[in-house]
Amino acid sequence: MLEEHPEKDAQMKIGVDIRELEARTTTGIGRYLHNLITYGIGNSGHTFYLYGNQHTVTTLQAENIRVRLANEGVTLWWDQVTLASLARADGLDLFLSPYFKGPGRVECPLVTTIHDLLFMLFPDYSSWHRRPRNAVLKLMARWVSERASLVLTVSEHAKGDIQTLLGVDAAKIEVLPNSVDETYIPVTDGRTLKEVQERYGIEPPYVYYLGNFKPHKNVQSLLRAFASLPPEVRTRYELVLGTKPDPWLGECRRLAQALGIASRTRFIGQIDEADMPALYSGAELFVFPSLYEGFGLPPLEAMACGTAVVVSDRTSLPEVVGDAGCLVDPSDGVAMPAAMARILQNPDERRDMEARGLARAKGFRTADICKRQMQLLEQVAQRGSS
Repeated sequence: MLEEHPEKDAQMKIGVDIRELEARTTTGIGRYLHNLITYGIGNSGHTFYLYGNQHTVTTLQAENIRVRLANEGVTLWWDQVTLASLARADGLDLFLSPYFKGPGRVECPLVTTIHDLLFMLFPDYSSWHRRPRNAVLKLMARWVSERASLVLTVSEHAKGDIQTLLGVDAAKIEVLPNSVDETYIPVTDGRTLKEVQERYGIEPPYVYYLGNFKPHKNVQSLLRAFASLPPEVRTRYELVLGTKPDPWLGECRRLAQALGIASRTRFIGQIDEADMPALYSGAELFVFPSLYEGFGLPPLEAMACGTAVVVSDRTSLPEVVGDAGCLVDPSDGVAMPAAMARILQNPDERRDMEARGLARAKGFRTADICKRQMQLLEQVAQRGSS
């Protein structure tokens, strides 16, 4: 376990793979990178070397940022050869990989962040021609985590998966939760709420879900739960589902039609980052029935915006919501609609949940979590130079 209070370090050269950076509106990795780098360039004397490919366009600019772009043809070659060559040329003190793959042969200390191991736990998501790729990723994840000086992850549950599936020693793993951005606060201005709702064709009041439609997200159970609500509740609310389309969206649309709730179900597609706080704030209830999460950021964002949440009691989600949300067994076809109906019909309980959620979310401030991560990175670099 690393020390709790590291000494102040001299300026370092920190390299970061930023290929996910500008996807932060749709990926947890993108938000993680944006928050950490933004904090680092404003609160440390370190220089950040940001490595991207021909598709990378970053808006981050500062005196202590250096952007390095190199053509990516074969991803495995880029990961292992191109990145290592760039890192060597820049004389890095530390390299941070924001996922389970990275340049295992860099000459400086390596830190990797493993958010989840979904590809190992749900291999059936991949079509047959992607399964060899998954086998390579599994080998790479084991190799990189063995090579790394430190493995960061986002929950105790994810830590357990890393220990079990990759064989990483617990002492080498540090848990740092994801953070909720400071822009996620309750939006109370009626005009703003109305403008955003009209932009996405939403007719309030509504129940909200944000996330993809992959099977582990369990969206079909949410559709069934909504269809099972008492008629006086179901006819009053819309069910709003937001994310970019994916291969599983069609199945959810067909199920909504079969359940007779298509007219009360709205698939609003990709959401602009700036609109997210208003969409969370305008909802009467946020429901997240996922069967597996490395962390589970949407419920935390919803709580930070003052919205009551109902979430699955699986994997990391109890760690995120604590006693501030309503936990339900996602395999119980009665528990979810019963919880939704109770909260929607009981304003006092809903207001109490909203207050507890706001208090809970304050424990996940971006500045606090990024500060701790910078301390950990500094410690690893110190040890590498000693």
